[in-house]
Amino acid sequence: MQIIQKYFIKTFGCQMNYSDSEKLSAVLESLQLEQVDSVEEADLVIFNTCSIKQHAEDRVFGHVNNAKKLGKIVAITGCMIRNTSTLKDLQKIRSLEDNNKKLEKLEKIDDILKRIEKNKSVDFVFRIEDMKNLPEILVEYDSEIKRPNFEKIKKFDSLENFDYLNISPKLTEKYRATVPIMTGCDKFCTYCIVPFARGKERSRKFEDILKECENHVKNGVIEITLVGQNVNAYFLDDTNKKTLQRQTDFSYLLDTVAKISGLKRLQFTSPHPRHMGEDMIEVIAKHKKISRCIHLPVQSGSSRILQKMGREHNIGRYIDFIEKLQKAVPDMMITTDIIVGFCSETDEDFQKTIDLFENQNFLMAFISKYSARKGTVSAEKMIDDVSDETKKTRLEILTKYLEKSVQKLNKNLIGKIESVLVDTVDFNEKKNKYIAKGRSHTGRTVLCEVGERGKAFIGKIILVKIIDFQKFSVFGELV
Repeated sequence: MQIIQKYFIKTFGCQMNYSDSEKLSAVLESLQLEQVDSVEEADLVIFNTCSIKQHAEDRVFGHVNNAKKLGKIVAITGCMIRNTSTLKDLQKIRSLEDNNKKLEKLEKIDDILKRIEKNKSVDFVFRIEDMKNLPEILVEYDSEIKRPNFEKIKKFDSLENFDYLNISPKLTEKYRATVPIMTGCDKFCTYCIVPFARGKERSRKFEDILKECENHVKNGVIEITLVGQNVNAYFLDDTNKKTLQRQTDFSYLLDTVAKISGLKRLQFTSPHPRHMGEDMIEVIAKHKKISRCIHLPVQSGSSRILQKMGREHNIGRYIDFIEKLQKAVPDMMITTDIIVGFCSETDEDFQKTIDLFENQNFLMAFISKYSARKGTVSAEKMIDDVSDETKKTRLEILTKYLEKSVQKLNKNLIGKIESVLVDTVDFNEKKNKYIAKGRSHTGRTVLCEVGERGKAFIGKIILVKIIDFQKFSVFGELV
């Protein structure tokens, strides 16, 4: 037996994963376990994983092996643990003494459990949805672990009705909260593993979301981010639909949350272009507290490639929405995701992506080279026929266009005033000054000199006049 008193969670991936980790922390602390800041200090180490790329999974196993060398109890959860992966599957395999039967069982489960079984450094796995099972798992390692009092984190009729999305999270920052409104994905883009990792789209009850947001604001939160794999695919039940009239379900939710008194900022990520409509533009324009920066993944500037990707939108519709949005909200900034070198992408296809960058002025773009992801349609049924050298060249070309775009946008910002939510204040020894760092309402990373009492600005919104910029950051002075 090993005493478990302290835990550490290492989170990989998107904001949904970070939101899940906050809920996982709430469950672990209901067991009277203490959160620590490093693997070295912990008794239990949990890796909340991302599986969007093969490299992301490979990286996790490096961390897993290091934690086991330090003698820790090691667990994996998150997107790597598919819907078909369960703790019982792993336990059954490990209990078999007959190697032939063990191999036979391994053939019937997914590749991740096969890899975990071979790795030996992982003690147990669990789906993030099954975090309620942690007490009975952990008691195998420490008999003093008790079943938690779930009343402290959320009232459930029974553990059979347990929905982890309704757990009140342990917030990483008291002034900021991430609120999941749906999970899963039904889009099945040909390059993406998420639908297989997260399962079908499932939306939370409207009342539960609204209550959580209201409680956060009562407790001092001033910025809320609504998250989901396809956040604007949020779906209300039929009773609430009677009140929607012209609005889509997500627009109705966004409008309602924006009306919460005391909330200063409201964001959402990541929306899908297919579900972006004019009613959403109306809601965003109506509420100044909704972020003036939207992350809208496009993936390619070529409609032919978008069709091969299974993206369910074309480039004309994407551009049309942005133009209408920026006409209604002139200071709106757009960020995006791009994949270069997707199967059969020609120079002509790539030129269309360059044209998109030249015309749209993205504030940021997360550009990646296509790599085949085992288990996806593109990996199984398409040919990865663009050379790695070509992919690298195209990535470099787009990065230069992005830098040019950001320089233009930030140059136009000089002399203007931005509202900035301060995240950190650090002493810069070289400049002998305290520097505040935060995110502006238009999505910029802003640095600003503050006085010795600058620490008081953390978690507060300050007004900053922009005086300079450098690549992806802007610099200002307190108004």
